[in-house]
Amino acid sequence: MMTPTGPGPQSAAELFEAVRRQPWRFGYYRARAYLCLFYFALFFGVSYPFFRWCMANPRRYAYAMRWRRVWGRSIALLFGIQIRVEGAIPMDSPRLLIVANHFSYLDIPVLVAAFPLDLHFIAKSELLRVPFFRHFFRTMDIAIPRGSAQGSVKAYQRAEAFWKPGSAVVVFPEGGILGQAPAMIPFRVSPFAMALQQGATVLPVSLPDTWKILPECPLHFLRPGLCRVRVLEPQEISDRYPDERSLRNRCFEVIAQDLAKTAPIQPPMPHEG
Repeated sequence: MMTPTGPGPQSAAELFEAVRRQPWRFGYYRARAYLCLFYFALFFGVSYPFFRWCMANPRRYAYAMRWRRVWGRSIALLFGIQIRVEGAIPMDSPRLLIVANHFSYLDIPVLVAAFPLDLHFIAKSELLRVPFFRHFFRTMDIAIPRGSAQGSVKAYQRAEAFWKPGSAVVVFPEGGILGQAPAMIPFRVSPFAMALQQGATVLPVSLPDTWKILPECPLHFLRPGLCRVRVLEPQEISDRYPDERSLRNRCFEVIAQDLAKTAPIQPPMPHEG
């Protein structure tokens, strides 16, 4: 059996072709993906009344966060995903912005399971169209509208309400899963502008294995395996970063260098603009 962290396919496309050549294994992994999707729907469907009660009052957000953590850890347990955190998590930072590469739909449950923090996710506003998710992104998470500078500023200002020790705001600055694994695409600059304006510590996190377990491919499948969450050097806001582009480029570089240890494709440096 191929292992997610060992030698083998060097891209999601290669992994898809390699697994598809083994029909029985491909069918098994496909069935696991469907089971995971069913479990996802079942968990949130059964928990919906509880989540709505929690989200009705900001004082109860912490209960929803803990239950969401149960969701992430239960996915790992049920589907043979061994999550291993490497590096020190700054637990007491009053303003912590986590930035990570985004290669797989598995990234969110893995981060939720790995971090003993209340995580507030920033995501595209299209999720507001999904009846269940809209309640999260109108309360304890943040939806960013595309194509509206004023709307984006207002959305990022909501992070002010979430900054406190024991909490963190999470953003995937690539802007989505675009089949880029294991290379990254240029980071958007707006999250780093928010970090500078609000004085947040930026924590780069590398997720080198999620694309090997649940790759973005024509037919999704889910494999068991080791999933590392690599907590990298925190970037404190200081004179070292005169503007948001320098901070963005540094975070991109830190994550890219770490991914390069396990992926032979060297991600391009982000362009200006």
